[in-house]
Amino acid sequence: MKSVSYNDGKTALRRKVLADVSGDDLVLTDQVYREVARWPLADIRYVDASHRRPPIRLRLKDSDARLTLDISDDGGWLTYKCLNLTKRDSGAVRWPTWVAAGILAVASIAGIFVFLLPAASSAIVGLVPPAMERDIGRAARDQLMALFGRMHDGAEHVECTNPRAYGILKKRADELANLMETPFPVRVSVVRLPVANALALPGGEVVILSGLLDKAKSGDEVIGVLAHEIAHVARRDPLQVSIKQTGAALMVSLIVGDVFGGTALGGLAANLIETGYSRDAEAAADFLAVTALNQLGLTALPLADFVERAEKETPMAGVVPSFLNTHPSGENRARDIRALSQGVGRAMGGYEWETVRKICQ
Repeated sequence: MKSVSYNDGKTALRRKVLADVSGDDLVLTDQVYREVARWPLADIRYVDASHRRPPIRLRLKDSDARLTLDISDDGGWLTYKCLNLTKRDSGAVRWPTWVAAGILAVASIAGIFVFLLPAASSAIVGLVPPAMERDIGRAARDQLMALFGRMHDGAEHVECTNPRAYGILKKRADELANLMETPFPVRVSVVRLPVANALALPGGEVVILSGLLDKAKSGDEVIGVLAHEIAHVARRDPLQVSIKQTGAALMVSLIVGDVFGGTALGGLAANLIETGYSRDAEAAADFLAVTALNQLGLTALPLADFVERAEKETPMAGVVPSFLNTHPSGENRARDIRALSQGVGRAMGGYEWETVRKICQ
């Protein structure tokens, strides 16, 4: 029997189980050998067929269930018995030439995209390869840096690069990204800007604005916000929002391959600063972030405190009725985060927090 990490696809929680091949099935059991799940070998697929090196990640056909083998396990005991590892699911979306031509024809009618893109953005995200999304994210990050530079009277170096502080943030970011199984590595940047905010760009780019470090009362609050943004990365929310924001121009650029086109990315950087996720996306990101913090044994209560405090300090807080707000209120979010939080550990010690807090000094 092999020890593996298992996610049933119904919650964000992963747990260690034992895996063994029995006949035509892969049988998963808990530590006292009670059966947890049974996967037919013929229905096992790679999560990403292009990535077959450890850690091996597998999924069950037509399901969100996932299995991750240990980093030291090459999977040979299992994969040679699974004959359909790279086969598409029966309902997999295909991209024949006539569909591409049809979308290009629709793209010529600009007005249609006002209604089509918001509804279709989720499906479009599934058609964008992760490598292309990384290119979009890098281009968006470059434009953001140029924009921030203009805010600083043309300064070339607006990014804070203290190596010791960056190493502290990177360590936590890598741990969180691994637990959330982000489709690409996460890169964290800190920028000199007196705004208490952080944002996720497509392709795993996360930008922390220095105002967040000034407003936060502890490193635990910063890591909580970072976990929330990485959860958006794992869900590919930034790409979905950017498709809605940039409209037809981005859609055409994705189809023809001009991901660096000025029309597609000209407004993306500025839009993402003010971007608003849906109520469901925010709640899902909170759930995923708190679950990952729980798995690391870290408390999510400081994140709840930060969310609640930020809501009270917002000038329009309490003015807009909740049913007109596309974000869950700070009070409700804080309540839900506290209810989910199980960890008690601290994300940073006092010395680490002082180092990170002064990353731009």
